[in-house]
Amino acid sequence: MGAFIAKMLLPTVSSVVFLPTASVAAKRGFHMEAMVYFFTMFFTVFYHACEGPGFSILCFMRHDILEYFSIYGTALSMWVTLIALGDFDEPQRSTVTMFGVLTIAVRIYQDRLGYGTYSGPIGSAVFIITIKWLRQMKQLRTLYPEKKVYAQQVGPGCCFGALGLMLRFYFEEWDYAYVHSFYHLSLAMSFVLLLPKKNRYAGTGQNAAKLSCFTLCCCTMSPSTSKEKSDKPKKKKTVWTIPTKKLFGHGCSTPTLPIYNPAPSTTVKGPSVSKLKEINGWK
Repeated sequence: MGAFIAKMLLPTVSSVVFLPTASVAAKRGFHMEAMVYFFTMFFTVFYHACEGPGFSILCFMRHDILEYFSIYGTALSMWVTLIALGDFDEPQRSTVTMFGVLTIAVRIYQDRLGYGTYSGPIGSAVFIITIKWLRQMKQLRTLYPEKKVYAQQVGPGCCFGALGLMLRFYFEEWDYAYVHSFYHLSLAMSFVLLLPKKNRYAGTGQNAAKLSCFTLCCCTMSPSTSKEKSDKPKKKKTVWTIPTKKLFGHGCSTPTLPIYNPAPSTTVKGPSVSKLKEINGWK
């Protein structure tokens, strides 16, 4: 009986593997991806726990809702991982990410168990990444990215991802508990391998962005050091402030209306009127 219960709880325990994946993503500076992985782990754990014996008390939502968010989180994790691998610039990165967030939600609502649930996001992301990398190769006239990226990240990550999908769709009938647990492990390993080593938008050194409770609660605007706190406060430019200049300042380059300056009131020296009359023979 104990072995049966342990076997039924195996998918629930294996879902926790997404927590180390979220930790690795946060350490590399991919905070958005880390939150998506944590979201996936949370709903996957409760979804499988509700299926286990004697754990129905943990179902704080309906079973179909937990199933929906579990599948949605998994597909979204695949999407954000591949977009991070593509290394897009802003605003392309945020635009493509939001496109996947919206379309995946609609697609999974329509069909949760079909092959298109995961093949759609993966195929679309691979197509976008291929176009982006081919353009880079054309501009640089060399292989992009480097060979070690293909050998250490893209190749092994795709292999683990393909293994996970094969286990999910073709081999779960053998033994659901063990096969589905290995499916979780394969996906987590694929995310860790495909995710770049460092997020170039997260900053470096003392200016590196860090994910903490204070950051999530908007208590800190940006990371700072003790030296920066001792300095005099400086005015910060934000999107809500408009730079202004003094109207009559020296650095004003805005064209203005010309100002009237009266002529000087000094008298012009010269011969008098009577002298001019004598010279011209006037009377």
